[in-house]
Order: sequence, then C-alpha cells, then structure tokens
Amino acid sequence: MIEESLTSLEALGIAIRCEVDAEKLYQDLAAKTENELMKERFLNLSQAQKKHRLLLVSKYQEMFPNVELRLPQCRLPREVSEEAIKNLTLRDVLKIAIKQEKEAREFFLDCAEAVTDLSGKRMFRFLADMKFSYSNILNTELEVIEKYPAYYEDQIRWEVETRLKTEKMKK
Repeated sequence: MIEESLTSLEALGIAIRCEVDAEKLYQDLAAKTENELMKERFLNLSQAQKKHRLLLVSKYQEMFPNVELRLPQCRLPREVSEEAIKNLTLRDVLKIAIKQEKEAREFFLDCAEAVTDLSGKRMFRFLADMKFSYSNILNTELEVIEKYPAYYEDQIRWEVETRLKTEKMKK
C-alpha cells in the first residue's frame, strides 16, 4: 500500500528503482546459475526489467521535464545482496524473486489507483500485469525444480533414471 502523501514524482522514482533493482537481481541470478535454461530465463527477465525501466524513465521525463531524476535507496531486502545470493540455493533465490515480483505488482496496482492521468494509470496497470506474469513464470520454474531437481543440477539430465533402469536390467 502506498502512502497517501506519495506524489507522482516519488511514485515514478520508486518504480524506476524497483526496475533497476530487479534488472540487477536477474543479472546476478543468471551469473549464479550454471543451468543454461535458467540462465537464459533470468537474462530474459533482466532485459524485460530494462525495458520497463526505460518506459518509466520516458514517462518521468514527459511528466517532469525540468526535474532531475533522483532514485531512492535500493528497496531489495538484505537477503538479496550479491554476497547473499552466492550462499543461497536456486530454490531460495526463486522464492525471493517471486516475493519481489509480488511486492512490485502490489506497488504498481496502488500507483495505478493513485495517479490521476489516464496514461499513467495504464502504464502502472501494464507493469502490474507484467509483474504478475513474471511471478507466474518464476513459480512454474520453482515447481519444476521441486519436481525434477536433477534437471537443474550439473549431471546429465535424466541420468539418475537411466542408471536405475540399467541397474534393474543387471539383476
């Protein structure tokens, strides 16, 4: 929930910071994972955050052409720092990313209600819908990891199943 006193200028600054933070988070996650599928997914999400950031910066410049853009402090929780990511499992990282996407979605929905211009409402609703979509993508990845952990590990995919079949045939 956004504060009632939050101005459009502040809301856009926070929204831009959210996208900057998310872009960096997904780049860090891509660097952390050795699984090519997840690396590609994180890099795609990072690129999407970059596009959203550019959209928001453009809106900021349109609405406040004479005001220098100053972003607030990073809003990512401490557990998502570059150093902390190194010590987390892929499951843990995905759970944090899902939480971040949900919180950003709620913020954008609140902004959509608070702003008065129609294009601003549409922009924030669009961003909220994208956050919902990314949350679903990440939830799906988490489900796959939980159901098929070998798929994301360094071993050859399905090696365990093949090895079990071979061992059965020997008996």
